Amino acid sequence: MGGFVILAVWGLRQGFDPATWGAALTVANFFVILGAEQLLPRNPAMNLFRDGQSWNDIGHGVLLAAIARPIGGAASVAGVALLAQLRQGLGIGAPWPLDWPFAAQFAITFLVWTFSDYWIHRALHSFDRLWWFHAIHHDTPQMHILKSGRIHFGEEIFNAIVKPIPLLVLGAPPEMMVLIGLWIVFDGNLVHSNVDQRFPDWAHYFVPTVQLHNLHHAMDRRTQDSNYSGSSAVWDIVFGTFSHPKDHPLGPLGIRDSPVPTGFLAQLGFPLAPTRTRRDAATARIR
Repeated sequence: MGGFVILAVWGLRQGFDPATWGAALTVANFFVILGAEQLLPRNPAMNLFRDGQSWNDIGHGVLLAAIARPIGGAASVAGVALLAQLRQGLGIGAPWPLDWPFAAQFAITFLVWTFSDYWIHRALHSFDRLWWFHAIHHDTPQMHILKSGRIHFGEEIFNAIVKPIPLLVLGAPPEMMVLIGLWIVFDGNLVHSNVDQRFPDWAHYFVPTVQLHNLHHAMDRRTQDSNYSGSSAVWDIVFGTFSHPKDHPLGPLGIRDSPVPTGFLAQLGFPLAPTRTRRDAATARIR
C-alpha cells in the first residue's frame, strides 16, 4: 500500500499524465495483490480461479470503470463548475488551504473523503432501495481481489456523483483528487483481498485490515452493519459502528438466504425491479 502511494505521488510530481499513470498503477496493483493471494492466501479455499462468480465480478468491474465512474464523475464536476461560477459572480473564493504543506493538504483530503464515504456507505445499508444495489457487492461467500470491483453500476454512479462533492466544494486541487482516488483503489483492493495479513490487536484501530472488512462482509448483520469505512476506522469509532476482530469471530460471508441471482444480466436488473422496495422476510439478516 505504501509503495504504491509513494509511486503515485512521485509520478504526479514528475508531471506524468494522471489518467495514464493512474491506470498503470491500478493494473500493477491488481497483479501484485493477485500474486500475493496465490503465495500467501488467508483462506486457501477462496480463489478467483475457482470462484464461479469471477466472470460476473469482471463484468461488474468493467462497467464500473468504463461507464459508471465517468458518468458519475462528469455529473459531480459539472455541478461544482456551476458552483464555481456562482462563487466567481459573488466574489467568493474556495476555502481550500492551497498554501499548506502537501502532507497537511492530503490529511484534510483523507478526512473529508472518508467522512463522505462513511455516511454514503452507511446509507447503502440503511435504506432498502439503496441496499438492493449494494447487495450485489455483498452477495458472495468469497473474498478476493475481484470483489473490490464487484459493484453494481447504479451504485457506482451514485458513489461517483456524491462522494467527491465535499472536496470539490471546498476547492481541493486536482492533484489531491487524483491521489485520493488512487488511494481508494489500492486500499479497496487490499481490504477485499485474500492475502494473509497479521496485525496486533491495537493495529485494527488505525490500519485498514482485511479482518475488519471481512466482518463487514459477514452474514451476521451485527457486524455487516459495521466497519463502513475501508480506509480508516476513525469514523466508525466516532459514530459507534466499529467491530473489532477480537470481539467478533468471523462466520460465513455473504447474504443469508440471498435473493440475488447468479447470472450477470440478472444481477444488473435485480435492484431495478420497481417492487423491490423492502427487504424480503427471507433475507432479514439477524440482529
